Amino acid sequence: MIFGKYAAIAGAVAIGAIWPFATGQIGQSLYEQEIESMKSPYLTVETESYDRGYLSSDVVTRLSLTGEMKALYESEGLPSSYTILSHVEHGLLGVSSISTLGMTPELTSLTEKLWQGDESPLTIVSETSLFGDTQLDVTVRAMDGDNEDFKITSSPANISGTVDKDRNIVFEMEMPNLTIVSPEDETLSFNEITGSGQGKMVDEMWVGVQQFNISKSAFTIDGETIDIANLGVNAKNVVVTTDGSDVATATKDALRIDSINTLSFQEIDVPNILSLQNFKFGMNLLKLDYQSLITLATMSDAMGEEPSEEDVNKLVTVLDTLVEKGLTFEILPLEMDTPEGNVNARFDLTIEPGLGSVTQNITLLTSKLKGNLFVNVPAAYVNGVPEISASIANLEPYGFISETADGMTLTAKIEGDQAVSPSGQRVPIGLLMMMFM
Repeated sequence: MIFGKYAAIAGAVAIGAIWPFATGQIGQSLYEQEIESMKSPYLTVETESYDRGYLSSDVVTRLSLTGEMKALYESEGLPSSYTILSHVEHGLLGVSSISTLGMTPELTSLTEKLWQGDESPLTIVSETSLFGDTQLDVTVRAMDGDNEDFKITSSPANISGTVDKDRNIVFEMEMPNLTIVSPEDETLSFNEITGSGQGKMVDEMWVGVQQFNISKSAFTIDGETIDIANLGVNAKNVVVTTDGSDVATATKDALRIDSINTLSFQEIDVPNILSLQNFKFGMNLLKLDYQSLITLATMSDAMGEEPSEEDVNKLVTVLDTLVEKGLTFEILPLEMDTPEGNVNARFDLTIEPGLGSVTQNITLLTSKLKGNLFVNVPAAYVNGVPEISASIANLEPYGFISETADGMTLTAKIEGDQAVSPSGQRVPIGLLMMMFM
């Protein structure tokens, strides 16, 4: 029995002694999987060295831009290749690392224009569990730069988040302040920059949601200051199917992308010119063919500055397919509060499926169009702008305009190349647009 206890103790000691080796090996395996997953048409990732020790490892990773991205960086005088230096600690339940940029003389000569000294402007702290989940904390040093083009100062920026073994990402970011001043003393200042997101990269495309907000923005030009409160951007990309079936089991031909994007602010004040509150503007693309969209993105990355005739023909074919599968363009919401009252509008235009080779005969497009237009504006605003009053007078005989105590409303349906009023009268879309002029 006593030998059994000693054997158990010895076994525990042995496991404790070799465990850092085990976590080091697992950590290297996870690192190699990560490198493999980072393959991209515009970026190559290579391991220059992986020096694995007992309690820690030192890793050097090289990131190299390729194709158009490389050409763009080099044309701007920027390096197209960077090294990441990582020190990895082997823990009991996973590995942790601290990574920084390898500061070459070439890179330092560029970064010192924004960051003082030769320290890496970027630090990444990560903790990866043995199950493959990673927690990240990225810090960008405070900027304090000045050259002939601008002066820029900022607080440190931080991005923190998690990446699970299935590559799902959750993140938050913050940057308390950022100020840019031109040689003419034009100033842009931003306070309380925050953001968050949740989703994953699928076929080089973000699928999920992202939100960004700036609590206070100020633009000073010619001594006048434009103030914007709570400027926000919300973006959402969602994969759906044509028949509402499960995305995970659907064929790629049945997949569609909904891209929903909204710009908003609580208030904007342009002295003696403009004052708006509660502004929201949404621009959405719905039911975009998944396969065509991915193909377009891949082709764009692969094309040179002067695409060949073959490249152009392939691009045209994909665009035809995208239109043939159908899509919807939507402006929703569009609303704001003005001193005269609330302005509210919405617009949608659908290209129905079934139209082939549209690039060869663009006039065929109108045969597949349908949509809706709605605009409501305060009566005081309409009456105060002669140009708008004249447009209203042109539209009223056709039944497109209705008037209440709250304001005037324009309503129209789009059917092919015709605009149809609530009273059933039809006018060509081109004529409807001319009535606004």
